[in-house]
Amino acid sequence: MPTRRTRTATTLLLIAALFIAGGALAASGSDNNGAPFGTPAGATAVESAPQVPHAVGVRHFAFARGKDRPLPTTVWYPVRGSARQARGRTQLDAAPLPGAFPLLLWSHGFHSNPQSQEGMTKLLAEAGYIVAAPAYPFTKKDVPKFDKTDVPNQAVDASYVITQLLGTANPLAASIDPDRLGAIGHSGGGTTTNWLFTGRRDPRLKVGVIFAGRPTTAYQGTPVPLLFIHGDNDPVVAYSQGRESYGKDPWPKAFLTIVGGEHGAGTNNPARGRLQVVSTLLDFLDWALNDDDVARMRLTNDATLPGITRFESSGIYPSVTNSTSASTTPTPRPTQSNTLDLAGSAG
Repeated sequence: MPTRRTRTATTLLLIAALFIAGGALAASGSDNNGAPFGTPAGATAVESAPQVPHAVGVRHFAFARGKDRPLPTTVWYPVRGSARQARGRTQLDAAPLPGAFPLLLWSHGFHSNPQSQEGMTKLLAEAGYIVAAPAYPFTKKDVPKFDKTDVPNQAVDASYVITQLLGTANPLAASIDPDRLGAIGHSGGGTTTNWLFTGRRDPRLKVGVIFAGRPTTAYQGTPVPLLFIHGDNDPVVAYSQGRESYGKDPWPKAFLTIVGGEHGAGTNNPARGRLQVVSTLLDFLDWALNDDDVARMRLTNDATLPGITRFESSGIYPSVTNSTSASTTPTPRPTQSNTLDLAGSAG
């Protein structure tokens, strides 16, 4: 069993390599009808983020929660080799890298699907996470009967997929650490993720990340850290809705604002704030799921670029209620020439 590792100054190399090898996250669909914290350490020795991005395997599962709820699910996971050697290609049904890795349940947006999310899901797999993305039956791309009101049911679907992946008969079950589970989603998928911590609470989840999601009901259960990411010029899901969710969240939390960002803010490559989003996302996940306190202390500086992004938090730094400065030395930032155009258009 691999021993736990934390990120070091080589985070710069990891992030730069992820942008090169991971590609871009395609637009994940729009909601066109849009109206002091304890250390969450795992119980066993586990694998954390790699010093060099992993090569990535991919598997497809035909899950279903009843005849009317097919949930075809794509899973990306680390395999032997490096992302550079793989040249951005995934390996179908490849043997997983030995070890136990965190699982992230990724929820797509309205009129989207898991394949549209591959830029981000593959990036996370390269960073040492197993990422499962179901296609939801009534909000996916090209569905005959689109139904935006089905979102609360999608949260139940998400929990079902997690259960299926953890089942002993699943070929990836031994590669998943059941004590390190998280959920992440964009747009309608962000709202789905929000439900997983409110009215459709899944107590197995240890962290959540909500990109441009809407508020749901009251947060329930054991406190877990949540990260909210939203553009303040979002014409689809109003920035005020993201702020409302953040305000209602009583747990350790952080909010990353993409200044001038629209609905896909931070998710496209190149895109305004993309580097800060990825850095913040990896720091937050490493802290919450990999027990990396250095990543926690690095959050504020990695998340903040004046005029591009703003970052705030509550309950993450014990002595600071609303943090805008509590951090250690920031991860050095790559130049525009070898990563992405930070001044590029959002969307």
